[in-house]
Amino acid sequence: MADVSKFLAKADEALKKRNFDYAIQMYESAMLADPGNADARRNYRFALVKKYDETGYPRSFGFGNVKTMMVSKDPVKLLEETEKLVAKDPKNLKYNRRVAEVLITLNHNDAAVAVLEFAVKTGDVASEKDGATLQALATAYMKVGKMQEAQACLNRALKIAPNDKNVKQLSKDIAAQSYNKNVGVGSGKITSSYDLSKDRGEANKLELLRKGMLTDEDADTLLRDEEAKLKENPLDRRAVRAVAEILVKRRKYNEAADRMFAFVKVDPGATEIAEEGAKYKNMYFDAMIRLCQQKAEAEPAKAAAYQAKETQIRAEKNAFQLDEYGRQVEAAPTDLDKQYNYGRALFDNGRPNDAFKHFQKAVKSPKYSKQSGLYMAKCLVTMGRLEMAETQLANIESQLQETDTDLKKELMYTTADLLEKKAQYPAALDKFRALFLEDMEFRDVEARIDNIRKNFGEGTAA
Repeated sequence: MADVSKFLAKADEALKKRNFDYAIQMYESAMLADPGNADARRNYRFALVKKYDETGYPRSFGFGNVKTMMVSKDPVKLLEETEKLVAKDPKNLKYNRRVAEVLITLNHNDAAVAVLEFAVKTGDVASEKDGATLQALATAYMKVGKMQEAQACLNRALKIAPNDKNVKQLSKDIAAQSYNKNVGVGSGKITSSYDLSKDRGEANKLELLRKGMLTDEDADTLLRDEEAKLKENPLDRRAVRAVAEILVKRRKYNEAADRMFAFVKVDPGATEIAEEGAKYKNMYFDAMIRLCQQKAEAEPAKAAAYQAKETQIRAEKNAFQLDEYGRQVEAAPTDLDKQYNYGRALFDNGRPNDAFKHFQKAVKSPKYSKQSGLYMAKCLVTMGRLEMAETQLANIESQLQETDTDLKKELMYTTADLLEKKAQYPAALDKFRALFLEDMEFRDVEARIDNIRKNFGEGTAA
């Protein structure tokens, strides 16, 4: 795999400066050098759309109004030919699907996902319904092991074509693969819905588990079977996973977490079970926080009590994450994603100096690189190292793409926080106001505006 980071860096910088032609050229160079680079495929299309939104889209090409699809037998050549069609019509679903098909043939599955995600989000659906594209994206998700995302695509496709046999078959295949991965059936390996049908009882259980919510009767039936398996073999990881999944379907997140943690006491080597338990525990805390917020809004007379309870739950969540993520890092010190989670827990518990060290490692994570860099800036602000924080924020801003909407809000908030700490109140106020106009409910932005205005004697009106 060729290193195309320089091409991508130049392209991203050109895109920020609205130099679309140069950005497109650099993305093309990156795709030529590394055909499976997902970022290059995605951002190439984004640059084309941005350009044509300003300059207008090209007129139809080919013979009259018919755009012809190339049919080269060489997949590499076919990929290049089809991308030339995309260059003229980047929102065309048919062309993007064809590119994705060839990428999958070449085993560039991540790039295929990137192309189809772009097509589903941005593609032109005026001339055709997007059921076929959703099916293609579901297939690509399956190739990279993203079964939940695949099923979500098929759910959308079913709304478009409720009787489509291909969609129903794909849905069964996803269910089979997901069940084999997370729960399993017997001792054999399931590779298709045909294999799953060999055990009709397990297939029926799977259908129940696929429901958004289980009835009490369904849950009791499933739990009885899985508990029997655990009684027979207390070290059955698949069974305890199934028990937890059933409880989660009933929104009993805390019970699910407790079962996972209890299992790990019996089998200390089941680290993946412990991590899933931590996920469910966090789901429990988040659900309780939402409940407190809803209660406070619905019962104003008791709002203070519910807010106090919310504060207590947040403190419990922070303490849990500090302990659990610290344990995970200790068990797997080279796992950069775990370094990021532990860094966040340390930061949320008021330990920015310690958190900074973990974000320095996590910034190399492909998944959390930008988030870690932004948290490094937050740590520096909290530590009072404002000049270094300013430099770090500028570095992160240069890395953000158009799609990084949440990170951009965090960047705006942290920048405003930095300006306020530097006593640059008018600039801080402008930055907070800009964020308020974009998302008035973002964190405590409204209160921050009111506080700065008080410093200038302007009252508390927003």
